[in-house]
Amino acid sequence: MRDPKLLIGLLLIAVSVFAVVTIVRVANRTETFYVAAHDISVGDRLTAADLKPVDVRLAESSNQYLATDSVDAQFAIDNIAAGELVSKNDLASSDQSGRRLASIVLDSAIAQGFSSGDRVDIWVSKKAQNGSGYEDPETIAAGAEVSRIESEESVIGGTGKSAVQVLVEEGNLADVLAAVNNEDKINLVPTNFAGSER
Repeated sequence: MRDPKLLIGLLLIAVSVFAVVTIVRVANRTETFYVAAHDISVGDRLTAADLKPVDVRLAESSNQYLATDSVDAQFAIDNIAAGELVSKNDLASSDQSGRRLASIVLDSAIAQGFSSGDRVDIWVSKKAQNGSGYEDPETIAAGAEVSRIESEESVIGGTGKSAVQVLVEEGNLADVLAAVNNEDKINLVPTNFAGSER
């Protein structure tokens, strides 16, 4: 008859080995999450082309990031760099502030001085009714947020102009679009220092 102490000892060793293997497997377990396939700007609506799945080990912090089984219509509310894990805190199901995108054309050298996420006040000098000069400038939108600057390749018509996409409150959108369509003089003034002029 086999020694029961020997059997108990072997059983304890087997249990210990199984426990160690299980712990190692759990510790090394990866899950699939999304990273940004390219730079994503504030206000962008995410599509499948904007995201790339990767297998990573996040452990306790996994609930803070966008998993591949939780994708829905999402808008970026912060800048996300290419290759960066997409945090749920950087997304919202809609732009909850009700802001809308407007495109403002500036000299390329001036436009490139802005970055996605910058806050600007939009000042406009309307054309004088007599057709000579411009009226005094006035603010038509405060605290607008720069979404993106069009790349150099998309400089408009080769004229040295670039488009600055800004998120403005819906109540200010009509004034901004009217200024653009009327070819009024538009200034984007950063909220913390004197800004640039079209």
